[in-house]
Amino acid sequence: MSPFWRHVLLTVVLAGAAGFFGVWVGAKRLAPPPSSLPMLPGVVNELTSRGLKGLTTEQEIQLTMIAGNYAGRRAQLRHSILAANFELANALGEEMSMGPHTQASIERVKNIVGELQRATVDYVLALRGVLTPEQQTVFDTKVVEALMTDPR
Repeated sequence: MSPFWRHVLLTVVLAGAAGFFGVWVGAKRLAPPPSSLPMLPGVVNELTSRGLKGLTTEQEIQLTMIAGNYAGRRAQLRHSILAANFELANALGEEMSMGPHTQASIERVKNIVGELQRATVDYVLALRGVLTPEQQTVFDTKVVEALMTDPR
């Protein structure tokens, strides 16, 4: 094999390894630690599936529809966060400084994480809107507790 093709092959292998490593690091950083499972979406799911007393069939149907819509949106945003982290890894790999591509990538990650936070709050408020005032009191208490709990 000629030196040219060896260099091309080495470049392709190193670029592939760097890309794989960037995705792997991004995925690991997004995976919630085991101790964070009781956070807000888990608490809300637990409440709506069996924690609230006196849910009517109509309420259960509405809550299920809202939860399904949120699950799809959340999955979409988490995928976008993975892609943005990959973009950030590439920008850092190219610049190895707080250059314009790195800063733009950081802003993209921040914006998507903000969208996820907003979608979660919208989800909680939509669920709350289906509940009776008595159910809302229980729901509100559990939501506030979940938000004030340190996931560590």
